[in-house]
Amino acid sequence: MAIAFQQIPSLSAQTQKMKNDIIGSVRRALGIMELLASCPDGFNAKQIGYRLRLNVGTCYHLLNTLIVSDYVVKDPDTQLFRPSGKIAYTLCKAVSPAQIVSYLMPHVQSLQEKTHETTYLSVWTGKDIFLAAIDESPLSVRVKSLTLGYDEANHAIALGKAILAHLDESQLDNYLIDHGLERYTSNTITSDDLLKKHLMDIRRHGYSLDSEEFLTDVCCIGAPIFDAEGQVIASIAISLPSTRYHSLGDTLIPYVRQSAKAATRTLSILGYIRPTVVSEGESCN
Repeated sequence: MAIAFQQIPSLSAQTQKMKNDIIGSVRRALGIMELLASCPDGFNAKQIGYRLRLNVGTCYHLLNTLIVSDYVVKDPDTQLFRPSGKIAYTLCKAVSPAQIVSYLMPHVQSLQEKTHETTYLSVWTGKDIFLAAIDESPLSVRVKSLTLGYDEANHAIALGKAILAHLDESQLDNYLIDHGLERYTSNTITSDDLLKKHLMDIRRHGYSLDSEEFLTDVCCIGAPIFDAEGQVIASIAISLPSTRYHSLGDTLIPYVRQSAKAATRTLSILGYIRPTVVSEGESCN
């Protein structure tokens, strides 16, 4: 009995069929993703077009599609395009504080422009809270004690309290053991129990206040910023004279909260989470 065998297409025929099924725009979009992943600093549309041999119009159509789909973000300051992190996180799911500051600075600047008050950004590293950015307003008070890198008095300033309020119990206890509760003015909270109750109120209200607790005649309004996993990673705040705070504070609080929420959305889109604190001898896997 004769047996009929089904003819199997040659490898070259299969390859040709696959080529005929390729959607060019998808391939070009993937090329953009690969290019952006190779350079953390990002590229502009002209650079992308030159490297991938695409005209600028095609580049913008593809980039806009990737942005709407949350795979690419455009830095508002540099106008450079970068991958959002939606597909995969960076190694150990961590991003450096310097990178976080670069993405959050537009929100710091926007808050300063809206309130005309000096605006600050602090970052939580997992062990310490340090001042990472300042955008000064020529019309407002500048707290000269607060300089870049400052990591003290976080129990007394709005920036620090906004972060401390969202740490878990063990993190907060370890922080208080390491840093203590130094008194700066007569309003500074120096009791662990009283501070913890105060932090519970901050967590419930969604913002923090420094009512002359760090410097006399100076008040601050702050709010927390969260990473892509909902963990506190930073805070944003404004400082102003106590007289102006008592007359305008209620109208300024929403601006601070809105800026913090916008910053949180940015980190969520980017897929960024706080760097993992790895002990000696441990792996980040």
